[in-house]
Amino acid sequence: MTTISVILIVTCCFLAAILNLALQSRFKNRVMGICAASAVVLGILFYSYAYTFEGGFTAITILKSLLTICRMFGGVNDYAAVAATPLIRYPLVMTIFWVGHFAAFYVTASAAIEIIGKRVLKIVRMGLLRKGSLTIIYGDTAEAIQLGKRFGKSSSLIFVVDEESATTASIVESLSGVVFSGGATLCATPEFLRTIGMGKKDRQLDIYCMSSDHAQNYRYAAALMEALSELQVNPDMTSLFLLDVPEEKATGLIAYGDHYGYGYLFACEKYDLIARLLIRRLPPWTLLRMDGNGRALNDLNVIIIGFGQMGRAVLRQLIMNGQMEGSTFHAEIYDRQMRDLSGYVEARYPALLKAYDIRFNSNDARSAAFYRRLQDEPASLIVICTNNRQTNEELALDIEHWYAIRENKPPVVRCTTDSIIINDDEYRLGDIDVRAMDRTAMILNHGYTNGPSEEIDWRNCDAFSRASSRASADFYPAILYASGIPKDDALNGKWPPSPEVLENLAKSEHRRWNAFHLAMGYQPMNSSEYEERAKRYLSGESVRVAKSTSAQTHACLVPWEELDALSARESEIYGRHIDYKIADRNNVLAIPDIIRKERNNSIGKK
Repeated sequence: MTTISVILIVTCCFLAAILNLALQSRFKNRVMGICAASAVVLGILFYSYAYTFEGGFTAITILKSLLTICRMFGGVNDYAAVAATPLIRYPLVMTIFWVGHFAAFYVTASAAIEIIGKRVLKIVRMGLLRKGSLTIIYGDTAEAIQLGKRFGKSSSLIFVVDEESATTASIVESLSGVVFSGGATLCATPEFLRTIGMGKKDRQLDIYCMSSDHAQNYRYAAALMEALSELQVNPDMTSLFLLDVPEEKATGLIAYGDHYGYGYLFACEKYDLIARLLIRRLPPWTLLRMDGNGRALNDLNVIIIGFGQMGRAVLRQLIMNGQMEGSTFHAEIYDRQMRDLSGYVEARYPALLKAYDIRFNSNDARSAAFYRRLQDEPASLIVICTNNRQTNEELALDIEHWYAIRENKPPVVRCTTDSIIINDDEYRLGDIDVRAMDRTAMILNHGYTNGPSEEIDWRNCDAFSRASSRASADFYPAILYASGIPKDDALNGKWPPSPEVLENLAKSEHRRWNAFHLAMGYQPMNSSEYEERAKRYLSGESVRVAKSTSAQTHACLVPWEELDALSARESEIYGRHIDYKIADRNNVLAIPDIIRKERNNSIGKK
């Protein structure tokens, strides 16, 4: 029994020692420092005493003591010299002597022991991976690391990389995660899934593909989906976040009908997600003053600096979320290369440029012309999107200094590929809870489709419909803001507002709907196309008269005042009463139901 006790104690102490080395922490460095200091101090005390006892105070005694202390760090000891002294007869003294030698050798052998410790630690963490929810992050970008920091405490965490680096391994270890290398080749197979304990168990699996190689993100997600299908993992327990892949290209990865796929899919380009994060953190409608009857008292004047992919994404989101009855939207965009950069927008969104006051300016944002613009026309918001963090910061600093002696300084926002900075507050891409962002959109979509459930309806709808629901969900807080009625009051019987306010809110909702379609590339349907489609319908062809998905035209892309005439013509064609204004009013009236379902879903997620 005594032998077993010794074996157990030695084993526990050794495991504790090697795990301390395996963990990247301040505690590790502190222990190593204590061990080194203890070894030196104990070596000085024991060997100085032993050699003095043996040969007296001589130069040889001093040199022997120094040499033996150094040899301690190589695992060598001179127990015989110490054993000849009277003190060694005490068990406590002997224990301290061996502790000093262990501490010295522990410091010297730390590199070798650390390798063993990392292996033991990985085995321990691999065991933990087989329990609870599991998060797989593919890629080792800054956004992926930020995401890992967010999920590290609430879920078993796996980082999958194509090639492992010491830096990534160190960071993941600090997050109590495990790194697997081999990418889609080795880490998207049934064998890999069995290794991490998926099998056929119903456990939540969330996958985030955030590699800088966009094509590889898709390939990894597709390969992992095949492996999940082979193991018959329940799709309802899986979700996929796919970065820098448009959702229409990723539709084949979502489960619907008999098609196996992920139970939940969020695919988008990074720039669009950052632009939506801007809308969430600084809603443009909050820059408008309201008159108490649902109408805005001022216009929205936006300045965007930089017109690459980020600037274009920001412009579209601001247009979609900057529409309020009583105001007009103006945007001026500055970029030295505007002649080349504006071509895509002019070709892809011609109706958008016709509908709103959008001015392209090739002056530099450091130029006198830019500051004259600030002097002559007050800005509601300035967004800097140069694609260079340092340039963004320099421009923001110049603008803030210019406004330091002036009144009415607008918010200045800096957008990068992984964050937005509003004044001194930074909001990072890795902090976004995309599932929460989609929750309201799923509620709205279910209200339109009225299918089996919110989740199933969401899977079954096309990418455009999901985008439409997301746009509507982003804007419904604007309706509440314009009404002047807080959420709790709207939920507790103070909704709908007065008829005048309701009508103005419905007008704002229609303007938002128009802006979304124009920002998606739609154009107003002209009368000849409309009448041609009406003729086809009346001849028995199954066709929606007011909308052409293939041509991206819609007859409802008209001002509010023209909807009555369109509704009358539509009623005549279909032989039943149609009122397009009612759809906008109903969207406003549904807000308490949306709030209620939001809160119920939030409770259910806890």
